[in-house]
Order: sequence, then C-alpha cells, then structure tokens
Amino acid sequence: MNSRTAIKVLLALVLGLPLLQAVFGWVGGLLTAMGDGGTAGVLGHVSTAVGIVWLASVVGLLIAIAVYSLDDGREG
Repeated sequence: MNSRTAIKVLLALVLGLPLLQAVFGWVGGLLTAMGDGGTAGVLGHVSTAVGIVWLASVVGLLIAIAVYSLDDGREG
C-alpha cells in the first residue's frame, strides 16, 4: 500500500468513525429508553472501542502525512 492510499483510508476513518460513534450513542439511548439496558451497555462498549480506533487513526494520519511530505519534498 503506497502512502497516498494509506492517507485516503485513514482520512476516511477519521471522518467516518465519529459518525458511527454518534449513531451508536443514539441507538444506545433509544434502547435504554425502551428498557434494554444490556444491549445499550454493549453498544456503549462498542462506541468506546470505535473512539479508540478513531484516536489511533488520527495519530496514524498525522504520521502518514508527515512521511508523505518528507518523501515528496526530496523529489521536488
């Protein structure tokens, strides 16, 4: 995988995972209101895992952009 593809994938994750986390939060609140606290708790843990993956994606994106800019600077 070249660096441009990695940057595109990481950017998609950085932009998409917060939306997924918001949906999980909304569905968890809905399930809690319906009386299904167990499933809402599971969705809370999944939402936490999505937040951790998002944070790792942000760090990876910063590193990938830094590597890409250093490699691109030497060619030009």
